[in-house]
Amino acid sequence: MPTYTSVLQKPLESIHFEDDRFMEELLAVVQLFRPFSEAMDAFLKEHGFSGDEKDPDARAAFVRAAFAKAGMEAPREVREWFTGQPVKRDTVFQICFAFGLDGGETDEFFRRIYIRERSFNCHQIREAVYYFCLNNGLTWADAQDILNRIPAPDRNAGNGEGVYTGSIIAELNQLESKEELVDWLNENIEQFVPYGNVTAYETIRRLWQQAAGPDGLLIREQQHLASLLDDEAMGKKSTFRAGSDGTKPYDAYLAILQLDKKTVKKLGTDRSIRPILEKLHEDARDSFPDRQGIDLILRGEHVSYERVRKWLVLLTFYTYWAKRALATGSYEAMPDDGERCIAEMNRYLIDCGYPELYVGNPYDWIFFYVLKDSEPLRTFRYIWNELLTDTLEEHR
Repeated sequence: MPTYTSVLQKPLESIHFEDDRFMEELLAVVQLFRPFSEAMDAFLKEHGFSGDEKDPDARAAFVRAAFAKAGMEAPREVREWFTGQPVKRDTVFQICFAFGLDGGETDEFFRRIYIRERSFNCHQIREAVYYFCLNNGLTWADAQDILNRIPAPDRNAGNGEGVYTGSIIAELNQLESKEELVDWLNENIEQFVPYGNVTAYETIRRLWQQAAGPDGLLIREQQHLASLLDDEAMGKKSTFRAGSDGTKPYDAYLAILQLDKKTVKKLGTDRSIRPILEKLHEDARDSFPDRQGIDLILRGEHVSYERVRKWLVLLTFYTYWAKRALATGSYEAMPDDGERCIAEMNRYLIDCGYPELYVGNPYDWIFFYVLKDSEPLRTFRYIWNELLTDTLEEHR
């Protein structure tokens, strides 16, 4: 039986931009992505489950037995995991403790099974404790004991804004015992603030400046390269406005996707392309990059892990190909350019504490697909234009 990832790899090679049914074939891939319940089936098999895969009670009983063996109380909603109910983030960590995973295996569980979010966010004290415990063979009970022995961080202090995730992890890696961790946490509680992700925010701001700043990539693209929005018959370039301080966030957002502002307005939404995303898998659609998200990130306000990650992926992809196109005068990719782009995207993700791109993640799959094409950025933009056209036609 083909593996899950091999099933998703096949359309990367078999769907071609020149196909008559290109968009129909591309959107059919949505049906190939497995929900959490199905991903858990594969995980349970790896851990010894040999019962009926179609029986949610049998699977739930196996999970409850693992929790009991680990001295943990299983969540009440275990059976519902196998009937489509969403699973909370903290519950995912409990699963990792119950099945005796270490830190690396927990990272892999988040990447392959719970694909919506990254694993440890060590800016949050609870997850810093989970990180230490899972990496040092401690139990869920140990984690709860540690958390009960330290004060909650001051939500109003903001003292940890300049502390990087990597710095916290490096310090945690130097500790050798539970007691050392408790002492260190009590001494360094000011490092922990809710929702901090300094590295990711700074990276996104830097990439955004490259894209949308004065003389940014978007402005230079419009000046020197052909656009999908150009009127070739009339010999007119697409309209694109930018001020002395760069491009406004909404205009820059649409320009990255190369969507026409007047056409998008016909969707009848307030500066949102949400209606054209409806055909995507729900995990790709959720927290999809939008104008509001980039506004909040640029202001340093809290947004979800997934929203940050998706903006990071999009901006890394865009800046890579826009720089290359401006340097060569063409959107054409050279051999191995796609692999180089993936490597750069993964480097940014890892540096910011996020998991690497994964073909089983419906959002990431879009980038894996276009990076197989001869003109990745133009194909990426073509997809959104086709979705916009189809959506407007369906709502006439």
